[in-house]
Amino acid sequence: MASNKLRIGIGSILACAVLSFILVSIVRSDSNGSSLANPQLLPPNTNSKSAKRQNTRPPGIEEIKRHFPKVDYDAPEPSDPAERTKRRNKGKHFDKLGGISKEPTHYSSGLVSEWDVNLPALPVAQSSAVVVGKTLSGGAFLSSDKGAVYTELSLKIEDVLKTNDDSVTKAGLIDVSRLGGVVRYRTGEESLFHIAGQNMPTVGKRYLFFLKAMPDSPAFEIITGYELAPSGVTALDTPNQFMQYNGQNEATFLETVKAVVAGQKKPALVQNGG
Repeated sequence: MASNKLRIGIGSILACAVLSFILVSIVRSDSNGSSLANPQLLPPNTNSKSAKRQNTRPPGIEEIKRHFPKVDYDAPEPSDPAERTKRRNKGKHFDKLGGISKEPTHYSSGLVSEWDVNLPALPVAQSSAVVVGKTLSGGAFLSSDKGAVYTELSLKIEDVLKTNDDSVTKAGLIDVSRLGGVVRYRTGEESLFHIAGQNMPTVGKRYLFFLKAMPDSPAFEIITGYELAPSGVTALDTPNQFMQYNGQNEATFLETVKAVVAGQKKPALVQNGG
């Protein structure tokens, strides 16, 4: 009997020792990061470029909304007859583009229509005007059929690189528009409607814009653009072809655009920060 108890006791001690060894091995393996079952638990490697890319996430819908002006779905038309006619003529350009619901839908939408994602990085040939300017003010408006929302910005022109319109002059003012905006319903709900891949310029910043004339209106529609800042050039839109000029200094970038406008050369791929 005593012998049996002794064997049971020794067996228990050996079992505990084996379990302890296994646990120690697992802890050591986890601390060295060599055999984790869930690699998502690894701490980020902040010194690696790949880690930075992995930690860079696209902005969420609420962050995107902050860059678009708002309009009430039930907003009345302008009381002034001339202003009302002007707004209707501009709004007709965005009729039948769709995207807006008459009632709150509890979601936002990024449309893919009316947007050629294969545009060249510098779409000079597709533009009626290419200008440098500063956005002074802006607001969102519904199309005449209330099926779409667009943003209109007042632009103070600093320089004209190309134009087919006599109204586009240095130091002049023009209105530029782009499909997209936040619609606020009577319930208080707000939904963003925009073209996927297209962002909205920020009021008070300088841009190089590629513009397309709007029929029956003195205003222009934004094809694409680049923000011009002391820190360098930043593409307004997100398709990859526009990213090649990010970080380039303004003077070099504008010389490239002027050369393309003059037909002297095709734009070449550049290194960031050039």
